[in-house]
Order: sequence, then C-alpha cells, then structure tokens
Amino acid sequence: MFSPDLGIASDAGAALDGLIELARERQAAKSLPDYAGWVAECTARKGSLQRKTHFENVPIKPQRVYEEMNKAFGKDTTYVSTIGLSQIAGAQLLHVFGPRKWINAGQAGPWAGPPGRPGRGPRQAGRDRGCPFR
Repeated sequence: MFSPDLGIASDAGAALDGLIELARERQAAKSLPDYAGWVAECTARKGSLQRKTHFENVPIKPQRVYEEMNKAFGKDTTYVSTIGLSQIAGAQLLHVFGPRKWINAGQAGPWAGPPGRPGRGPRQAGRDRGCPFR
C-alpha cells in the first residue's frame, strides 16, 4: 500500500473527460512532452518480446492453453476474467484487440450477468467471448 500524492474521486467518465481536456490544452500550449519515441519503442518491444507459450508437456501448461485460445478466438472476442492468477496470465498471454475486449469482472464472476458472462450478450450478438478459467 502507498499514499498517493494526488487522489482523485470522481465519475470515471467525467474524470477522463477533464484529463483529456487538460492534455489538449497542454498540447496546444506546447507544454506537453512528446512521447512519440517512447510509444514507438513500446510498440517494437510488444511485437518482439512475446512470452513462450508453445509447451508440449503433459499435463498441459497454462501458457499452452492461452496459445490455443489465441488461435481459436478471433479479434472480436471479449475476454472475461475474475480470478487473480487467471487475470495476470491472461493479461500477459492473450491477444486482445480493441477497447472493452478485456473485462476484469472484479470478483463478480462471469456468471453475474451481462456484460460479464460468457456467451453472447444482448448488445453483442454474434461476438465470441472467452472465459480463461472455465
């Protein structure tokens, strides 16, 4: 545990809107640092420093399960996870494409109902859901 220098308590949407507005103001005033080089370095590392997943051990290793999930599910898949170790491994090993495609259910469990349940939710008809610990 640590004491933050600045604590923010807000509606998440309102807080993000305010932070984005502030960033745009700083960018217009040329007081926002240029992170383009850092972003390019991160992108290069993300493409080249993949973790090993192809294990042929018996019983099967969790890393291999995630490799097979990456093969089986498409880019439109939404993953839901609730259990700590599954959240950590899934975040490191699953290929997730786009916003709101990875849901940490926060101990509510994937059985708690939409949007945190495997299967097709009412607003995502036709989209796959992956549940890493089933």
